[in-house]
Amino acid sequence: MKDLQLFDYHIFYYLAALALILPRIPYIGKFFNIINTLIHEIGHAVMALITSGEVLKVQVFFDTSGLTTTKSNAGYKRFLVSIAGYPFASAMAFVGFMLLGYGYEKWIVLGLSVLFLLTLIFWIRDNTYGIVWVIIFVAINAFIVFYLKNETVIEVAAWFYCVMMLLESVVSTLDLFRIAIRTPQSAGDATNLKKLTHIPAILWALLFVAFAGFMAYRSLLEVWPIIAFD
Repeated sequence: MKDLQLFDYHIFYYLAALALILPRIPYIGKFFNIINTLIHEIGHAVMALITSGEVLKVQVFFDTSGLTTTKSNAGYKRFLVSIAGYPFASAMAFVGFMLLGYGYEKWIVLGLSVLFLLTLIFWIRDNTYGIVWVIIFVAINAFIVFYLKNETVIEVAAWFYCVMMLLESVVSTLDLFRIAIRTPQSAGDATNLKKLTHIPAILWALLFVAFAGFMAYRSLLEVWPIIAFD
């Protein structure tokens, strides 16, 4: 992040504020929320493959919700698929910050683009919004990396994506915890886990919050020498 430090060493805090505010802006913000949603759904899909299940389709929607339809032939496999989404999103944020710490900003931008493009090719089905979203996201990143070829712009994009993933991985678990308190029958993955284990949805939501908070802490440690200035 050397170029950004020369520009303004507070850039991380500006991006954090932007990543926190932007998703709350009607219509425009929802586009950026999909980054975390799609990573979450990919987590379910990857776990289905790891447990020898089948991924039927992945879908994301304008309201920032998502759905992964899988087929597994054992209860414990369904459990692993159900629990994978939130931790996978948190872990991906950590990986992103780890790469930032090593200065691999371009690979973050390209990596997310390739990940989402592969998801489009193999899993996104019956989902016009998801198809259009991935195409736009990949096109933006291709323009940044291959046309602009400006290292500072690439770094800003990489840091923005990672900060967005980090914040949304935490905020989404907090939202789930709030829903689990008010309407536990509508708490998404936590509700599914309750059905599989008979453990209350609120406890699963709390577990997701704890893991997201821990990974956020570890993520910030990865880049603390870069963002902490006296």
